[in-house]
Amino acid sequence: MIESEDDLIVVGGGPAGLLSAISASKKGVGVTLLESKNVIGHHEHCAGLLSIDGLKSLNLLNLPSNIVQNKAIRGSKIYSPKGELIVVQKNEPTAWVVDRAGFDSHLSSQAVELGVKIRTSSRVLNVKRTNNHLKHILGKRSTTQRIKSKMVILAEGRFPALNEKFNLPSPSRNNIVYASQFIMSGVKDIEREFVEIYQCNSLVPGFFGWIIPIDDKRAKVGLGVINPPASKVLENLIKKHPILKQKLSSAKIEKRMSGAIPIGSYIKRTYADNVLVVGDAAGQTKPTTGGGVIFGGIAAEIAGDVSSQAIKNEDFSSKFLSEYEKRWRKEFRKNLNVMKLVRNYLNSLEDEHVEKLFNLLNKPKIKKKISRFGDVDNQAKIVFRLVFNLRLWPFLLGTGMRFLSKKN
Repeated sequence: MIESEDDLIVVGGGPAGLLSAISASKKGVGVTLLESKNVIGHHEHCAGLLSIDGLKSLNLLNLPSNIVQNKAIRGSKIYSPKGELIVVQKNEPTAWVVDRAGFDSHLSSQAVELGVKIRTSSRVLNVKRTNNHLKHILGKRSTTQRIKSKMVILAEGRFPALNEKFNLPSPSRNNIVYASQFIMSGVKDIEREFVEIYQCNSLVPGFFGWIIPIDDKRAKVGLGVINPPASKVLENLIKKHPILKQKLSSAKIEKRMSGAIPIGSYIKRTYADNVLVVGDAAGQTKPTTGGGVIFGGIAAEIAGDVSSQAIKNEDFSSKFLSEYEKRWRKEFRKNLNVMKLVRNYLNSLEDEHVEKLFNLLNKPKIKKKISRFGDVDNQAKIVFRLVFNLRLWPFLLGTGMRFLSKKN
């Protein structure tokens, strides 16, 4: 028995799901969002470093002050395995540090104000297509057991369960980064304008470590690794890395958090009859950094728009909904492809090769170019300029051949 009905169901209460719901609701669509957890915005799953340009593209520069922890980020200090430093900086701030739990909660409040019906403790166990409509079967904790809709947007996150119900792929579990992060106080020698990146494959295999300042003494200290448990690797990094060891010698852990990030890039098809897939569930995360809020948010807004058009036209065919994939691919597919190549290349380097690369990149002209063209979202722009720099060719050719031989 169908107990309720709506135009659009969104499965998942993370940023991608919430922004999808907001986008569709603004266009007059009736939306119900189903979240399996008890509360939206309770857990902080990521570092919360978001580009100002990205937030602007999502109309999110008006975030409440209690959510924005640091508005001053304008560059990065990148450390090699032996501690050589490259400083990349802009003249003005380029990113904000946000409380991700508070960020999600804020989006949830926005959605409710727009008329989105949010149901927590509502895990979707199955979805069945009947007469061009969908029947959503929910778990026992939900107050409603069955909901009917014309469309569904799947935004379940990194380990989606429903993609396969529509013969759609899921992000590869062979390309997952397991992340751990501590909120720490009493951190020494940090500047609130600079994120710190620690590239050291021997201590952080498959990704990197970071310090993201909240203020002059507090920071988010974390890493991502290809094999769990990430928290143990983070504890080891803090003990053994000479620079981190010094900066964190008197620091105290206030809070621990963890998560997992798909970095194998996007799934090959993100639409089917009555269905769109967004965010981590679609692999719309940056393979270089693991960031997914901005790209996932852009895709979510497109998904909400295409859904509203489909509902208006009563056309839920995959042919009509393929417009979603065309649009999001036009926005950032090239960047995802470049980032995947860069991530795989960096992971192939031994620490000695990373040191040589740092020596080359630390030349004044190259460093100036990185500072000028570096962009946390549009990373292809600087990658192409570096690849065509003749000074880097001998190193890139040598390590590139090694990378290709490993790949094969």
